[in-house]
Amino acid sequence: MSSEQDPILDLLEVKVKLWFELNGELILGKGGALLLRGIAEKGSISQALKALPKDALGEMESPSYRFAWGYLQKVEERIGAPIVKKQRGHRDGKGGTALTELGSQLLDLYETYEQKLKQIQEL
Repeated sequence: MSSEQDPILDLLEVKVKLWFELNGELILGKGGALLLRGIAEKGSISQALKALPKDALGEMESPSYRFAWGYLQKVEERIGAPIVKKQRGHRDGKGGTALTELGSQLLDLYETYEQKLKQIQEL
């Protein structure tokens, strides 16, 4: 048996998808993390949605505010605690949205695992 590696193996790409589940139910994946990051940076679900890459939340090319709000509520129901909070008096005077402490911790944990996976993929 030869100890040389077949050259085709050098052409392979490693792909990994990361998501969190609780009791078998989806809590957070790539699209949800991008949404939370956008909310953290923009202070608004609407502005976060505008900054999302196409199809970040699945098959939808441009998810609606209603879809995003429903997604966030579903996550909160599954974990039993709020991850976002509505704020009054946002920059435009219409209010906004911010992450709760738990929401920030959830996003930080996701991004930590994402970085670790990138390091593994670069091996």
